[in-house]
Amino acid sequence: MTVVPIFQLPFPAAFLIFIMFSFFGWCSEVLYVGIFFEHKFVNRGFLHGPLCPVYGFGGVVILLLPKELYSTWIPLFFASMILCTLVEYFVSWIMEKTFHTRWWDYSHYKLNINGRVCALNSVLFGFMGLGIIRFVYPQIIRLLNWMGSFVITTSAQIIAIALSVDIIITVRRLVDFNTTMAKIKTFGEMLKENYGHEEWFKGTSAYVMAESVKLHAQQEREKISKSIMEKIEQFQSKRQINIESFMKRFPTMKNENYNNEFDELKLKMKERLEKIKEERKARLGK
Repeated sequence: MTVVPIFQLPFPAAFLIFIMFSFFGWCSEVLYVGIFFEHKFVNRGFLHGPLCPVYGFGGVVILLLPKELYSTWIPLFFASMILCTLVEYFVSWIMEKTFHTRWWDYSHYKLNINGRVCALNSVLFGFMGLGIIRFVYPQIIRLLNWMGSFVITTSAQIIAIALSVDIIITVRRLVDFNTTMAKIKTFGEMLKENYGHEEWFKGTSAYVMAESVKLHAQQEREKISKSIMEKIEQFQSKRQINIESFMKRFPTMKNENYNNEFDELKLKMKERLEKIKEERKARLGK
């Protein structure tokens, strides 16, 4: 079967191919993390829907390679590896500049570049390129030919609307994410300004600061104002669900401005999960 290069396809068909690759990428991420690490379902996508757009961009970029490479193996492998690595690096960089957060970090892997890409993923991208060009793409073209132009266009329009809504909701959550982290840091700075000169005060993160003030208040309550204690109680009782959801999806995420807060939130998440597991075991034991 003669495979048509993606740039020769109508835009709705090319868009559906992008969506398919994004969905396949999401499935592979969920299965990989679920099987080897979390042992449970975790939505690994940046969006709410079952899509990882970085895989969609990577797949489309592979399909932009010269048609002469389609019938090769080694050149296609290295071309796919290089192009997809560049895509991952650029996406990591642009997302960090846009949202001021490093969403994934490969610094603990050997042969990484600034923690944004690593040799292991690059090799996997090479094999992914071979699989897409030699096996997956021809079947996708067959599927699109079977669907027909009307179904393709209608499907693309519906998915585009759903994707646009998802992007808007996600961006709003990201704005709330950054606002919440800023409030947490500001709260910690307020505590540090009021009690940083005290010997008993611990100041590694807002959570540690709040706990140290609360513990000291049990001994010398008259030195801690009632309003401060109320703010600490509210701060400690409020779960940062929006932040936690992103941390579950991107466990290696970093932010230079909030590293201590991130570490403390991850620790609290881990402690809460351990407590839930213990309670579950206790119930089953009964």
